[in-house]
Parts: sequence; C-alpha cells; structure tokens
Amino acid sequence: MGRGGPDAAPVAGRSAVRAFVTLGVAALGVALATAAAPPSVKAQQAVTVAPEATVPLPEGTPAARGRILVPLHSTVMAGGGRTRLNFSGVLSVHNPSDRDPLVIDAVEYRDHAGRLVERSLPRPVALKPFASLQVVIPQEDVRGGFGASFVVDWSSPAPIEEPVVEAVMVAVHGTQGFSFVSPGRRVARP
Repeated sequence: MGRGGPDAAPVAGRSAVRAFVTLGVAALGVALATAAAPPSVKAQQAVTVAPEATVPLPEGTPAARGRILVPLHSTVMAGGGRTRLNFSGVLSVHNPSDRDPLVIDAVEYRDHAGRLVERSLPRPVALKPFASLQVVIPQEDVRGGFGASFVVDWSSPAPIEEPVVEAVMVAVHGTQGFSFVSPGRRVARP
C-alpha cells in the first residue's frame, strides 16, 4: 500500500509515540540533571518580565522612591513542629500607575538572619503603566530558611502611588496542597 493506505495511520501513530517518548526521556533527563545539580545551580531565581512590559529607563532625578519588604515564608513548620514544609514563592511587583513608568531599582532576597542571599536583578528595570514582573523561588530552594524576605527598591520620574508588591507561596505535601499570600509593607529607604 502507498502512503495514503491503511499503513499510513500506524506509521504516523508510531512517529507520534516515538516523539512523545523522546520528549519524555529528555524531560526526565533535565529533571534528573537539575535534581543532581549543586545547590548553587538549582537555587537560581527566575526573574520574569516580558520585553513588551518595559520602557527605557527614565533620565533625571526620581520624583518618588521607596522600599518595600515582603515576607516570603519559604519554609514553614506544621503538625506541631513535626513536619517541615518547603514552599515555592513568587514575588510579584505591579506598577499601579496608568500613565507613568515604575523603575524597579533592586530586588534582594534575604534569609532568616537578614543576610543577602541573592540580588535578583542585574540592573534596574522600568515597567510600563500597569505592567509587572515576577521573581520565582523554587520549592527546593531552602536558602532563605524560616523567615526569608524580599526587599524591593523602586523609583519613578513622576509622583505615583507605591507599587503593589506581594508574594504567593505554594507547596504540595503528599496529597495536600497549601498556598497563601504575603503582602509587602513600606519600610524606610536609605
């Protein structure tokens, strides 16, 4: 039979199965490589900001600036202290202005003792009105400990409301899922 005969469907089916198995093996390889990687490799934070959500950095002296502290409960004790739950965390920073950019000058991830764990941004980022950025801490990243936090420094070329900043924590333990939100709070910026 030719290509369009009864043999065509099984060949196409075998190709699809082969491609699926190949993708599955590749995904398993990536997962195993990540799990076996040293902590410094697998603990890297992922910063997500779409290119279309940014504008060039404004020039001149900022008209508004501030600092926000966001608790990130990356590790929580449960069951009367018998169970330790590690959470993934997503920091979200939103520009509340409908006309002016918001510059995120710095995002620092700090541990339970207040020590700097990592600087999340290599350089400042200017967000368009109503745009946002996210920083992800994977569930297996326990560098922050029980009282981790983010410190977000921001500025704007025009007087604007302070950004909306919060962290969402999510964990899966056995068949149970846990999640909660931690709002940011204004603190003094030196």
